[in-house]
Amino acid sequence: MDYPPPHSFSRSPVEEVVCRCTLGHDAGSLSLSIPGPYPGWPHIRKMVREMIAGAEDISRIDGCMLQYTDLFPLLSGVTLPGIEDIEDLISRHYDYKTSGHKIVLIPTNIPGTAGSVISLLNRPGRPGWTLIFSMYTAEPARFTSCDDLLDWFDNARAGIHTLFDIIVPEEFVQALR
Repeated sequence: MDYPPPHSFSRSPVEEVVCRCTLGHDAGSLSLSIPGPYPGWPHIRKMVREMIAGAEDISRIDGCMLQYTDLFPLLSGVTLPGIEDIEDLISRHYDYKTSGHKIVLIPTNIPGTAGSVISLLNRPGRPGWTLIFSMYTAEPARFTSCDDLLDWFDNARAGIHTLFDIIVPEEFVQALR
């Protein structure tokens, strides 16, 4: 998978990053929640490595999820893309289905992985435009090593980065620089 270069925003919109691994049927999960300010992917990747070290047996991990919640301030004179606009942008790259404010991508560019984007305006206590990007294993996964699992998270981050670039209007990108 192609890894896009970091955005290097001076004001990151990332409000929270969640990383999760499931440990088989009814066996629980390993989870990280990293609140903003965004520490950068290398730092999060190190935290994921530490988290999965606690699994003892990588082969027990049968599912993963990576989620970024971004909060953008509303910009004067800039019209937000509606769900139909986002569908149009995504349809050029992915098959999808829509349910309310959520667009589900099946499949993504990562084998065995689905994704979703949720677009919300002015959540309670969180004024602005919220985009929630998720990548998750769509079927039971098999990981053979810590590096194999980290590769999945690297690919999921790259997939989310690509979705961000497809959806977020240039005016918002420029305001973050």
